[in-house]
Amino acid sequence: MTENVVTPLKLHDGYEVETVFYGSGTLCLSTQAGCRMACPFCASGRAGLIRNLTMEELQSQLNLYRHSEPSEESHSAIKRLTLSGIGEPLDNLEVVREFIASSDLPVSVTTSVPDASLLLELINTNHNGVMLSLHSGTESTHKKLVPKATTLDDIFSSLSAVWSSLSNNKHRKIGFNYLLFEGVNDSLEEIDKFIERVKPYKGATVHLLYCNPVDKSKFSSPTDVARDRIYDIMVDAGLNVRRANRWRKSKKGGCGTLFLKGVQKNLD
Repeated sequence: MTENVVTPLKLHDGYEVETVFYGSGTLCLSTQAGCRMACPFCASGRAGLIRNLTMEELQSQLNLYRHSEPSEESHSAIKRLTLSGIGEPLDNLEVVREFIASSDLPVSVTTSVPDASLLLELINTNHNGVMLSLHSGTESTHKKLVPKATTLDDIFSSLSAVWSSLSNNKHRKIGFNYLLFEGVNDSLEEIDKFIERVKPYKGATVHLLYCNPVDKSKFSSPTDVARDRIYDIMVDAGLNVRRANRWRKSKKGGCGTLFLKGVQKNLD
C-alpha cells in the first residue's frame, strides 16, 4: 500500500465522519461528529461539535473498512486501532471505555485533555497508549493552540499524582504530542520549556509531529533542517522521541486533515 485509505461513514442523520487506514497497520477511528476543541490548525473542529458517536458507530467504522477492503490481506493488515480521528475522546469517555474493553485489537487514544480528571480515568483503562496533544510547554502558547484544553499545570499535576503508581508498561504507553508550527512553538525557549515539563516522566514518549496543510489555516511546518535540530535537542536532553512516519504526514488522512461532512446541508 502506497497511500492512506480514507473511508467515509455516513451516519443516520446525514453527517459523514472519516476513518483512515495507515499503511503502517493502524486504523484511525473518529469518536464524535465534529469537535468542540477548536484547535485552529485542525480541520476536524471547523464545524464545532454536532454530537457524540455511539458504540455501534465506532464499531461500524471498523466494519465499513473491512467491507470496503474485502481481501483477507487487508483485514490482517490491521494490527491496531487508534481513536485519533474526528472528535475529543474524553468528551465521549463512556463509549470510549466500552470500545476499548470490547475490542479484540489493541486501542490507543489521542486527547487534547479538556479535563484532567477524565484523563486519569482513561489512563486506568486497558488502553494500548494515551497520547496527550500538548504542542507546547508554556501556558500562553498551549492556550493559543489548544484553546479548550485544561491548563498544562493541571495536566501535569494530575499526571504526577498517579505516575509512581503506574507500572513501567503503563509509563511506556503514555505519549506527549508536539506538532511543530513555524514561528509559534519552534523557538529554543518553547522547546526548553516543553523538555522541562515532560522530562520527569521516565519511560514516556514524545511524538514530534509535523503540521499538515489545511485549507484556510495560517499554520505551517518549519523547515526540515529546523525540525531535525529540534529532534536532536530533545534527544540530547534524554527524551525518548519518535518522529511522524510518512503516513501521518500525508495530505490524505494525515494528522489534522479529517473533517466532518454534511454540515452545511444539515444547517440549511
